[in-house]
Amino acid sequence: MNEYRVITGKLVARTALHPGTGASVAVTDDLLRRDARGRYLLPGTAIGGALRAIATRLAPRLGGNIKICRALLRDDDVPPAEREKPCGCPVCHLFGDINPSEGDSEAEGGRASRLFIAHATAALPPAHSARIRDGVGIDRASRVAARAGRVKFDLEVLPPGTAFDLRLELEDASADDERLLAAALAEWQAGRAWLGGRVARGLGAFSLEQVRLTRWALETSADLIAFLQADEPWQAASGNAVTVDEGWLCQRLNEACATLPGAIHHNEAVARSFFTAQFDLCFDGLFLVNDQQAAARSGFDHAPLLAQMAQDGQPILPGAGLRGVLRAQAERIVRTLATLANEGEDFLKKCPACNPVEARAKQPLANCDSLIRTKRRRENKDDSDEVDEPELCLACWLFGSTRRGSRFIVEDAAALATARKPLDFIAIDRFTGGVKGNAKFDAFALWQPVFRVRCHLDNPVAWELGWLALVLRDLHDGLLPVGFGGAKGFGRAHVEALTADYGFIADDDLADAAELAQTVEQPASGIYRVLHWGTQDAAQRTQLLALAENWVAAFREKCATFERADELKLRSDSYFRGNLPELYTKPDFTTEDYQWLQQA
Repeated sequence: MNEYRVITGKLVARTALHPGTGASVAVTDDLLRRDARGRYLLPGTAIGGALRAIATRLAPRLGGNIKICRALLRDDDVPPAEREKPCGCPVCHLFGDINPSEGDSEAEGGRASRLFIAHATAALPPAHSARIRDGVGIDRASRVAARAGRVKFDLEVLPPGTAFDLRLELEDASADDERLLAAALAEWQAGRAWLGGRVARGLGAFSLEQVRLTRWALETSADLIAFLQADEPWQAASGNAVTVDEGWLCQRLNEACATLPGAIHHNEAVARSFFTAQFDLCFDGLFLVNDQQAAARSGFDHAPLLAQMAQDGQPILPGAGLRGVLRAQAERIVRTLATLANEGEDFLKKCPACNPVEARAKQPLANCDSLIRTKRRRENKDDSDEVDEPELCLACWLFGSTRRGSRFIVEDAAALATARKPLDFIAIDRFTGGVKGNAKFDAFALWQPVFRVRCHLDNPVAWELGWLALVLRDLHDGLLPVGFGGAKGFGRAHVEALTADYGFIADDDLADAAELAQTVEQPASGIYRVLHWGTQDAAQRTQLLALAENWVAAFREKCATFERADELKLRSDSYFRGNLPELYTKPDFTTEDYQWLQQA
């Protein structure tokens, strides 16, 4: 068909965004990407890569026996005779073959993408600009900055509200191509999309708005000349040769949903389900996440992190800080259960959580990356090979490591309500009882702020949901201080207004909850059906708690059966170097005295 087809929309960031270059300069470790005119840039490769990743995971579920893309397979899963041939899956048909080769036909050599994705430049909110954000890793044993791990860093970020114009041009695309593209774009429209770096730590969340398809017919020479004379034909209004379709995405998505559910794939990357929890984190008193830039501008030694540096900047709770608290508590829970069930050398082989910031293989609780690197060096194997589940501890499998990205995302949380309070601090000399030298500092803290938190887990299984349920319970009960000054009484919080969404494609995609699939009513979210719970509704709260009990039981079973390979066994443990009765001795102390822990 002789026509120009283009899909346009607007990508609007919900959180700070980091499309970085990886280049460091004097002011930051990681600069934002800019074009030749100095404008902040979101490259077409970044947009296309994120869009293709979603489409690759969704495609096998759209229809009957759709071929899975070779990008999700390992070389051992592909017959040798097929490895040099084009993939031929629906994703490669739309985005271009991942393994092009020489050949006169598409079947023999593949072809380039049918989708052209333009670079996008940023339109920043008024009076807002990019800023530097600091980050640091926390040592699990000392709970201070992990100096030995050298995990202090900073990066340049764009503020929430930053908008990018999306432009996707289609060439020779079939109806199947459009349905696959619509299913992927629907995930972005639903807000299940992240771009740039540090997405698991709170950055890069965005939503897609104002999607439309523009067709420009090129049947006559007059139409072609008018098209060539237009500087930006994708912005043309409806006319004799131009048709603007505002309902294209909805129509194509409905067509894609009519083919659901496709075959159930055991490949872990293929889309099955998602779990999203949203809640208000309410602090009972003072709270502070220190930001050096805000402190310098305010004149205080410590000041709260702001979404932007405008005078009325909104305080935020960084996803990285809250995610670190949740992961550290998850590690403590699983190590405690492992300690109760194992002693001495058995614990070192069955400990389900390493210390992610300990990169020295001979140190206590060395992280999985250092152990795998040492093992492969000893065996003269390629250190770039992918890792399997048995090679990682449970914490690295769920929360991510340097060898495996995380499926669990905690977004930056904006403040719903807060007040600010100046504070003075002073150190006391232990000998004189008076002021110690010039050890005086102040802070501009937040008083009883409330933050709206959003967590997302992709393709969850029952034991992962059970683990997160225990961690969120501890957060709900106020046991996890967040931010600066936990030992000074800062950061004490509790959870209110919790809601949870469990999206799934087929009934079998639900973890221990398939019987609830028939209770779901329309409308759906993208290609997913969604179970929804709100803890403020008594019936929904009861149902969610009953499911959580099943998930916790699955987690306890997973923890009990976890075992490391001999080559990946820990050298020592920072926390419990013996068993609990030896650490906490009393004349009549027996294992029954701490059975209550096993019921937690």
